Amino acid sequence: MFEVKIVNSTAIRLVAFRDDVLRVVFRSGSAYDYSGVSREVFEQLCSAESVGTQFQSIRNAYQFNRLEPSRVQNFLMAVLEASQGDRLMVTDV
Repeated sequence: MFEVKIVNSTAIRLVAFRDDVLRVVFRSGSAYDYSGVSREVFEQLCSAESVGTQFQSIRNAYQFNRLEPSRVQNFLMAVLEASQGDRLMVTDV
């Protein structure tokens, strides 16, 4: 299950973490999974004053895969269904 954090950012809608994968969903609708990310990096991103600025150091440091649009849509629907509170637990679909 992904732990999901909705963030206050002009470019990023939410971030999610499971095992060593950081999922970043952008307001544009695109999403990427970054491999090899520690929980500490996820926590720092969630608590950053500027999520976008903090993300810049992640973006260039980890391998990533872009998610297919249908997978992003399914993930966002799962987030909506699970939405209660600030952090959510969501099964990847």
